[in-house]
Amino acid sequence: MKRGQKQKGFTIVELLIVVVVIGILAAISIVAYGTVQQRAKVSRANADLATLNKAIQAARVNQGRTLMQITGSNCSHCIGAATTNASIDAIAAASGTNLSSLKQGDPWGNIYRIDENEGENGNCNPDGLGVSPGQAGVSVILVPTFAC
Repeated sequence: MKRGQKQKGFTIVELLIVVVVIGILAAISIVAYGTVQQRAKVSRANADLATLNKAIQAARVNQGRTLMQITGSNCSHCIGAATTNASIDAIAAASGTNLSSLKQGDPWGNIYRIDENEGENGNCNPDGLGVSPGQAGVSVILVPTFAC
Protein backbone atom coordinates (compact mmCIF):
# COMPACT_ATOMS: atom_id res chain seq x y z
CA MET A 1 0.00 0.00 0.00
CA LYS A 2 1.31 3.38 -0.93
CA ARG A 3 1.59 6.21 1.45
CA GLY A 4 -1.42 8.51 1.43
CA GLN A 5 -3.70 5.83 -0.01
CA LYS A 6 -6.83 5.12 2.05
CA GLN A 7 -7.58 1.62 3.32
CA LYS A 8 -10.85 0.11 2.05
CA GLY A 9 -13.12 -2.23 4.05
CA PHE A 10 -13.49 -3.06 7.74
CA THR A 11 -10.99 -4.48 10.15
CA ILE A 12 -11.66 -7.78 11.88
CA VAL A 13 -12.16 -5.95 15.20
CA GLU A 14 -14.83 -3.71 13.72
CA LEU A 15 -16.65 -6.73 12.28
CA LEU A 16 -16.47 -8.56 15.63
CA ILE A 17 -17.94 -5.57 17.44
CA VAL A 18 -20.86 -5.44 15.00
CA VAL A 19 -21.49 -9.19 15.41
CA VAL A 20 -21.45 -8.91 19.23
CA VAL A 21 -23.88 -5.97 19.19
CA ILE A 22 -26.25 -7.86 16.88
CA GLY A 23 -26.03 -10.91 19.15
CA ILE A 24 -26.89 -8.87 22.25
CA LEU A 25 -29.88 -7.27 20.51
CA ALA A 26 -31.09 -10.69 19.33
CA ALA A 27 -30.84 -12.15 22.84
CA ILE A 28 -32.84 -9.27 24.32
CA SER A 29 -35.52 -9.66 21.62
CA ILE A 30 -35.87 -13.42 22.18
CA VAL A 31 -36.35 -12.98 25.94
CA ALA A 32 -38.90 -10.21 25.42
CA TYR A 33 -40.79 -12.32 22.86
CA GLY A 34 -41.04 -15.25 25.29
CA THR A 35 -42.46 -13.00 28.00
CA VAL A 36 -45.05 -11.54 25.61
CA GLN A 37 -46.11 -15.04 24.51
CA GLN A 38 -46.59 -16.18 28.11
CA ARG A 39 -48.67 -13.10 28.95
CA ALA A 40 -50.83 -13.71 25.87
CA LYS A 41 -51.44 -17.33 26.94
CA VAL A 42 -52.42 -16.24 30.45
CA SER A 43 -54.81 -13.61 29.03
CA ARG A 44 -56.42 -16.15 26.71
CA ALA A 45 -56.86 -18.70 29.51
CA ASN A 46 -58.43 -16.11 31.82
CA ALA A 47 -60.79 -14.96 29.03
CA ASP A 48 -61.76 -18.57 28.25
CA LEU A 49 -62.50 -19.27 31.91
CA ALA A 50 -64.60 -16.11 32.19
CA THR A 51 -66.57 -17.17 29.10
CA LEU A 52 -67.08 -20.65 30.54
CA ASN A 53 -68.19 -19.14 33.86
CA LYS A 54 -70.82 -16.97 32.15
CA ALA A 55 -72.02 -19.91 30.04
CA ILE A 56 -72.36 -22.09 33.17
CA GLN A 57 -74.40 -19.44 34.95
CA ALA A 58 -76.64 -19.02 31.88
CA ALA A 59 -77.04 -22.81 31.56
CA ARG A 60 -78.04 -23.15 35.21
CA VAL A 61 -80.62 -20.38 34.90
CA ASN A 62 -82.00 -21.76 31.60
CA GLN A 63 -82.23 -25.32 32.90
CA GLY A 64 -82.99 -24.65 36.58
CA ARG A 65 -80.41 -27.30 37.49
CA THR A 66 -76.94 -27.44 39.01
CA LEU A 67 -73.89 -27.86 36.80
CA MET A 68 -73.49 -31.45 37.98
CA GLN A 69 -77.04 -32.18 36.80
CA ILE A 70 -76.37 -30.51 33.44
CA THR A 71 -73.07 -32.29 32.71
CA GLY A 72 -73.82 -35.57 34.47
CA SER A 73 -70.40 -35.50 36.10
CA ASN A 74 -69.10 -34.29 39.44
CA CYS A 75 -65.53 -33.82 38.18
CA SER A 76 -65.25 -33.66 34.39
CA HIS A 77 -61.50 -33.08 34.27
CA CYS A 78 -60.87 -35.97 36.64
CA ILE A 79 -62.17 -38.44 34.06
CA GLY A 80 -60.36 -37.00 31.05
CA ALA A 81 -60.61 -35.01 27.84
CA ALA A 82 -63.59 -36.89 26.40
CA THR A 83 -65.69 -36.23 29.51
CA THR A 84 -64.55 -32.61 29.71
CA ASN A 85 -65.47 -32.06 26.06
CA ALA A 86 -68.86 -33.73 26.59
CA SER A 87 -69.42 -31.43 29.58
CA ILE A 88 -68.49 -28.39 27.49
CA ASP A 89 -70.98 -29.55 24.85
CA ALA A 90 -73.69 -29.95 27.52
CA ILE A 91 -72.97 -26.47 28.92
CA ALA A 92 -73.01 -24.99 25.41
CA ALA A 93 -76.33 -26.62 24.58
CA ALA A 94 -77.92 -25.57 27.87
CA SER A 95 -76.66 -21.99 27.65
CA GLY A 96 -77.01 -21.42 23.92
CA THR A 97 -73.35 -20.40 23.77
CA ASN A 98 -70.70 -21.54 21.28
CA LEU A 99 -67.91 -23.04 23.39
CA SER A 100 -66.29 -25.19 20.70
CA SER A 101 -62.94 -23.38 20.97
CA LEU A 102 -62.65 -24.45 24.63
CA LYS A 103 -62.64 -28.10 23.62
CA GLN A 104 -59.14 -27.62 22.17
CA GLY A 105 -57.92 -26.99 25.70
CA ASP A 106 -55.96 -24.24 27.34
CA PRO A 107 -53.08 -22.41 25.63
CA TRP A 108 -50.61 -24.93 27.06
CA GLY A 109 -52.42 -27.88 25.48
CA ASN A 110 -54.18 -29.24 28.58
CA ILE A 111 -57.90 -29.68 29.14
CA TYR A 112 -59.75 -27.06 31.14
CA ARG A 113 -60.47 -28.10 34.72
CA ILE A 114 -64.21 -28.29 35.40
CA ASP A 115 -65.05 -29.51 38.90
CA GLU A 116 -68.79 -29.72 39.50
CA ASN A 117 -69.06 -29.56 43.30
CA GLU A 118 -72.41 -27.88 43.89
CA GLY A 119 -74.89 -30.36 45.31
CA GLU A 120 -72.26 -33.08 45.64
CA ASN A 121 -73.04 -35.21 48.70
CA GLY A 122 -75.67 -32.65 49.74
CA ASN A 123 -73.07 -29.87 50.14
CA CYS A 124 -73.24 -26.34 48.75
CA ASN A 125 -69.65 -26.13 47.54
CA PRO A 126 -69.11 -23.83 44.57
CA ASP A 127 -68.17 -25.28 41.19
CA GLY A 128 -64.53 -24.68 40.27
CA LEU A 129 -62.93 -23.77 36.94
CA GLY A 130 -59.26 -23.56 36.11
CA VAL A 131 -56.34 -24.85 34.09
CA SER A 132 -54.56 -28.04 34.94
CA PRO A 133 -51.77 -27.90 35.90
CA GLY A 134 -52.06 -24.41 37.36
CA GLN A 135 -50.22 -21.58 35.63
CA ALA A 136 -48.96 -18.39 37.23
CA GLY A 137 -51.37 -15.54 36.52
CA VAL A 138 -54.35 -17.73 35.59
CA SER A 139 -57.27 -17.25 37.96
CA VAL A 140 -59.13 -20.16 39.48
CA ILE A 141 -62.81 -19.30 39.23
CA LEU A 142 -65.36 -20.38 41.80
CA VAL A 143 -68.77 -20.22 40.16
CA PRO A 144 -71.38 -18.75 42.56
CA THR A 145 -73.73 -21.39 43.95
CA PHE A 146 -77.12 -21.69 42.32
CA ALA A 147 -79.29 -24.14 44.22
CA CYS A 148 -78.17 -23.41 47.78
